[in-house]
Amino acid sequence: MDIEKQKELAAKMDDSCYRKAKERGDQTFTLVAQDRSSPRVICEWIKENIETAPEEKLVDALLDALAMRCNPNRKSAD
Repeated sequence: MDIEKQKELAAKMDDSCYRKAKERGDQTFTLVAQDRSSPRVICEWIKENIETAPEEKLVDALLDALAMRCNPNRKSAD
């Protein structure tokens, strides 16, 4: 897995997802790579949606979790 490539892809998707949610008036919650719990939170989302989410979204989520796990600045949430 190319972590830098995944980070770039995630950044583009994050902007689009956030913008669409705001246009709908939806509340958002953001995970950041430095938060130690982020990979586990993403894996929990995968677990809860494994039967219904498109395969592409599940794979992308897992790649994001793996990339976040490699963040050298990980720390407990502020």
